Amino acid sequence: MRTLMLALAALALAASPAPAADARQQERDKKTVVDFYEKALNQKEFDAAAKYLGPRYTQHNPNATDGPEGLRAFLGFLKEKFPNSRSEIK
Repeated sequence: MRTLMLALAALALAASPAPAADARQQERDKKTVVDFYEKALNQKEFDAAAKYLGPRYTQHNPNATDGPEGLRAFLGFLKEKFPNSRSEIK
């Protein structure tokens, strides 16, 4: 029984990502989100932000439609009506 418990514990440790690897991945993910946000909402540059879009883009703003073209239209609206607007992630 003890051998089985040790084997299961070793297997669990081997299957778990290292904490440092998790932290590095979180930092990469954070950088990606902040870069997309900066390019899309602050710079209002669809082409620069589009590199982060996957095959499906869900818009959470009720005033914009889903999909890449919905984002393009929304950013065009922001650029035209609110060219100096800026926001930040907190």
